[in-house]
Amino acid sequence: MSPGIRRRGSELESAIFTAVIGQLEAVGYRKFTMEGVAAAAQTGKAALYRRWDSKEELIRDAFLHVLPSPGDVPAHEDIRSDLVEILGSYRDMINATHGTMIEAIKGEGSDTTGLLHTTIKEHVSEPLKELLYQAILRGVERGDVRPAAGTRDVAMVGPAMFTYSCMTIRPDITEEYVTMVVDEILMPLLSPR
Repeated sequence: MSPGIRRRGSELESAIFTAVIGQLEAVGYRKFTMEGVAAAAQTGKAALYRRWDSKEELIRDAFLHVLPSPGDVPAHEDIRSDLVEILGSYRDMINATHGTMIEAIKGEGSDTTGLLHTTIKEHVSEPLKELLYQAILRGVERGDVRPAAGTRDVAMVGPAMFTYSCMTIRPDITEEYVTMVVDEILMPLLSPR
């Protein structure tokens, strides 16, 4: 940032949120600091502390800023198309944060009532699981999903695969991985045949 040029409002906030994701990618959740974000965003620490009391609040707001809504997924006439669309939406959410959403939850530890856990649960995982569950129920009604598979537990399989992959293999999810999970895991699990 050039001397004498000050960013304010949405321009500054956008730079801060970009720096948050960049810092999470570069150093991870445990080494993430407000100072690192301030330096990367080329702003003062005071600008951060005026808006956010903790790194968790800052990370939460950055995630909410970049995450697409899972509620905007259209329904299709077959279960495979629904699964590809919904899990593609989840892929977009993970990739919007460059996998740091999963890293931050992992870094927050076992406190499932923590701010980041709660935020991701309310804005990502619960809406996504509900979309999957409703798609599976529609599939049961159409006859392209076996009735015994019409459960909330089955709706968690795809998201669980994505989360595990992000935590252990790669930070981002590819389109090919979405297709593999749908065709090789979910379709055989759901198929009435």
